[in-house]
Amino acid sequence: MTDAQWSHGRPVRRGQALVRKHGEDVAVFNPDTDNLFYMNRSAFAIWELCDGNTSPEEMAGAVAELTSADQVQARQDVEMALVELSKLGLVENAGFD
Repeated sequence: MTDAQWSHGRPVRRGQALVRKHGEDVAVFNPDTDNLFYMNRSAFAIWELCDGNTSPEEMAGAVAELTSADQVQARQDVEMALVELSKLGLVENAGFD
C-alpha cells in the first residue's frame, strides 16, 4: 500500500501479534507469518494507534504533540511507517472515511 492510499484509510493491526518490551526495545512477533520484528519507540507507538478508528491524520497529530515535530514532518513519518508496517504484514487498511 502506498502512502497515498493511506490518505483516507483507517489502519488496523493484523493478526494476533505478540509484544515484548524491554526498556526502549520493542519486539513484535507475528505468529501468522512466524516473523519477529524489532521496532523503535516511534514505530511501535504508530503501530499501537492502528486500531481501525484512528486516522493517519490523527496519528500525525499525536506524533507531533509527543515529539514536538511540525505537523508536515509528523504526517510524513506516519505515512512512511504505515507503508513499512503494511509491507511487513502488520497493518492493513480497515476502510475509508
